[in-house]
Amino acid sequence: MLNIWRISWRNITQNKKRFFFTLLAMILGTSFLTSMLAADKTTKDVFDYYEQMYVANADYWVLSDEHTYPEKLISSIQKDSAVTHTLLALDKQAFLELDDDHSLNERSVRITGVNDQNSPLLKLPVIEGSLDNKGIILPEAAAKLLGKGVGDTVRFTDMGEAKVSAIVEYTQLLASPSDWESAESTSFRVMAPLEMLREWTGKNDEISYMRFQVDGDGTDLFHSFQQASLGSDVYIEPVVADDLQSNDISGLYTFFYLIAGLSIFISGFIVFNVIYTSVIERKKEFAIMKSLGYTQGSVSKLILIEMLLLAGLSTAVGVPLGIWLGDLFMQALLSVFEFDMVYTLNWKLPMLLAIVIGLLVPVIFSLFPIYNAGKTSILLALKTANQTSASSRRHFLRTAAGAALLGFMFIDHPVSYIAILIGVILLFPLLLSGLSKLVTPVLKHLFNYAGIMAVKNLSQQINRNANTAAILAIGISIILLLGAAVESAPKGYEKEIRDTYGGDMRVTSEAPWSSEDRAKLLSYDDVADVETLTEATPITWETKDGRSRQFSVLSVSEKGPSLFADPREKNLYKKLKQEPSVLLGNRAFDEWGGEVGQSILMNTPNGEQHFKVAGVVKTSHYSGYVAFMDEEYLHNDFGWTTSFDLLLTINSEAGDSIRERLWSDFGDHLSKVQTVEDEIASTTSAISGMNDLILVMLFLIISLASIGTANTLLMNSLERVSEIGTMRALGFTKRQVSSMILAEGMLIGLSGVVGGVATGVILVYITSKSQLIEGFVSFQLPLDNIILAMIAGVSLSLCAAWISSKSASKMDIQSSLKEG
Repeated sequence: MLNIWRISWRNITQNKKRFFFTLLAMILGTSFLTSMLAADKTTKDVFDYYEQMYVANADYWVLSDEHTYPEKLISSIQKDSAVTHTLLALDKQAFLELDDDHSLNERSVRITGVNDQNSPLLKLPVIEGSLDNKGIILPEAAAKLLGKGVGDTVRFTDMGEAKVSAIVEYTQLLASPSDWESAESTSFRVMAPLEMLREWTGKNDEISYMRFQVDGDGTDLFHSFQQASLGSDVYIEPVVADDLQSNDISGLYTFFYLIAGLSIFISGFIVFNVIYTSVIERKKEFAIMKSLGYTQGSVSKLILIEMLLLAGLSTAVGVPLGIWLGDLFMQALLSVFEFDMVYTLNWKLPMLLAIVIGLLVPVIFSLFPIYNAGKTSILLALKTANQTSASSRRHFLRTAAGAALLGFMFIDHPVSYIAILIGVILLFPLLLSGLSKLVTPVLKHLFNYAGIMAVKNLSQQINRNANTAAILAIGISIILLLGAAVESAPKGYEKEIRDTYGGDMRVTSEAPWSSEDRAKLLSYDDVADVETLTEATPITWETKDGRSRQFSVLSVSEKGPSLFADPREKNLYKKLKQEPSVLLGNRAFDEWGGEVGQSILMNTPNGEQHFKVAGVVKTSHYSGYVAFMDEEYLHNDFGWTTSFDLLLTINSEAGDSIRERLWSDFGDHLSKVQTVEDEIASTTSAISGMNDLILVMLFLIISLASIGTANTLLMNSLERVSEIGTMRALGFTKRQVSSMILAEGMLIGLSGVVGGVATGVILVYITSKSQLIEGFVSFQLPLDNIILAMIAGVSLSLCAAWISSKSASKMDIQSSLKEG
C-alpha cells in the first residue's frame, strides 16, 4: 500500500500547472510577509542603534539653562568615587573658511569640543583615521561635500585651523548636510579636542554639558546634586534613550504590517480557491474511498497532508527569498531619509515568525475544504459528481449581506474598513455579472462568438471568478488608500506646521537675546514682528507605567505666538494660567498613557515635580512629542529662566535674504536659522519619497493577485474539458478557444481594477471625512497609482489568461470527449 504522504504528493502534483501557480502564489505571499517583518524589525533596530549611539554609556548629564557654565560647578561630581567616567563638552557655532564661494548660511558649522574623543561615553564608528585627541573629526557626509580626507586641513573663520584626524559614520551628534542645498538650512557639525576649542574661543573654564557614568544606579548622587544646584544655572538629568522627538515613523510600521497582512491574505485566499475547487472536483474519488472503508477522518487527513506539503515547500523557498527581498527593501527605504544610515538586517525572529505563519495560514484557509471533503456523501457524490450549482437564495443572501456591510461607510470607526472590504468581496458576483453584460458588445466585437461564450462561462462559476477578481480589487484599493495618504500627508503636515509654527522663521542663539538684538531685528524692512520662544530641553519625565522619556517644554501665552491648534484654545490658556500645569502634544499624551486631569512627573531644573495635564493638543513642534506651559510658571515654578529662540514674522518672501543678513549681523552667537518652509521640507521629504515604494508594492500585489487569476482560469478550463472538446468537434478553432479564455481573463482583470478603484475611492473618501484622522488625509486620488493599477491589473490578468489559454487550446478533441 502506498504511503499516505506519497499519495498526497501525487495528488497535488497531478495537475502540474495548477500546482506551479498555487505554489508560486504561496511562495510570494510568504516572501512578502518575511520581507515586511524583517524590514519592520530592522527599521526599529536602526533608530534604536543611532539613539543608543547618541547617549552612549552615560547615566546622567549636567546641563544649564544658559549656553555654558563654569567647569568648577561640577567638581563635586568629578571627585565622587561612584563616578567611573566623565565627558566634558563645549559647543560653539562658527564658519568654515572655504576656497569656493559659499554664503555664510552654507558655511555655518557647530564645533563640539570634547575632553576625550576615545571616551566610553562617546560612540564614533571610525571609517578612516584615528581618534587621537589632536585633530578634527568629520562625519562622512561632510567630508565628501567638503572634499576633505584624513590629514587635510580645515580652517575656521577668525578662529584657527586643524588637521582632520578621523572620518566617522553618520551619528546624531555630528549630523551634517550631504549637499549644498541642504547646507543652506542645516549647519555642518564637527568634533574637536576641548582644549583646542577653548583656546580658539577663550572659554577656558566653560563647558556646555557634562555626561558621566556611575557605578550602580547613582540615585543618591543624582538627588544630592539636584538639591545642591537648586536656584543655580545648572541642573542634572538622567540620560534617556528616547528618539520619539526626532523620529515620527509609527505610520511606517503600520505600512509594513498592512503589506505583510495583505500579501499573506491574498495567497491564503488563492489556496482556499484551489483546495475548495479540488475537493469539489474529487467528490467522486472521495465517495469511492469511503465506500472502500476510508473514514471521514482519513479523507480529511489526506487533504490536510496535501496542504502541509504545499505549505512546507512554499515556506522553505519563500522565507529565504523574503530575507533577500527584505534587504533590498531596506536599501530602498533608508535611501529616502536625509542621512546615510547603516543597518544590519534583523532576519532571525522575522524568519521564525514567517515560518510559523507560512505553515499555519494555508492550513487555516483550507480548513473548510478539508472538513467538506471528509463530509462527502457516498451516494450523492456518485450521482452528482463534478456538478456544481449555486442557488439563487444563496446569491441573494450574499448580496444582501454585502450591501449591509457596505453601509459601514457611514460609521466613523476603524472596524468600518474591514466591514467595507468584506462587503465588497460579497458584492463582487453582482459587479462581475453587471460588468460582463455591459461589455458583452465590446467582447463580441473583439473576440466574436468566443467573447459571448466567455461571458457565459464566467457566469457558470460566478462565485469563484468573482472571488478572484475581488482579491485583486482589495489589493488595489488598499494600495490606493496608502498612495492617497502619502500624497495628502505633505499637504496636511504643511497646513499643521503653518498653523502652529508660531511665525515664519525661528532663530536660535548661543546666548540670550537682548532687547538691543530684538530692536535691531525689528528694524529690518521685511520683519513685521519678533516674539520670544522659551524652550526647556532636554527634560526627562515618566510615563504612567514608570518608563523614562525625554522631550521639550515650550512656553505659551494667550497673547504670544500660536504654537498649537485646538478649538478650545482660549479655555486651555485659562487652565494653564490658573495653576502650574501642562498641555501635552498628541504623541506625548499617547506615550504618557494617562488621562486629562491626572499628573505627570517631570525632572525640572527645580527638581522632580508633578504637573497636572490640562489637555492634549495638536502641534507640529517635534511632531506632537512636546509639552506646553504658561511662560510665568515655566520661569518661576519650573525653573527655566532663559530664552535662546525668537520667532520672526516676515512681510514678504524674503527668507533667504534675511537668513544671510542674520548670519552676518549675529554670527558671533547665532546657532540656527530655520524657516517654516525648511520645517515643511524636512518633515515631508521622507513621506514624499515613500510614493515610489508604494508604486512598487502596488505592482507586486497585483502580480500576486494575477497568479490567482491564472489559477482560476486554469481550473475553469480543466472543469470544461468535455465542453471544450465538444466545441472543437463542432468547428471551434484553437485560436477561438484561446480567445475565449483571454476574454474571461480580461473580464476578471477589468472587474478587479474597476472594483478596486471604486473601493479605493470609497476608502479615501471615508478616511478624509473621519474625525479619527482629523482631516489629515484630504479627498484626492493618486492618479499615478490609479493609472498603474489599471494598466498592471488588466495586462497581468491577460498574461495569466494567455498562460491558461495555451493549455486549453492544446487539448486533444478525442480525449476531451472521452473524459466527458
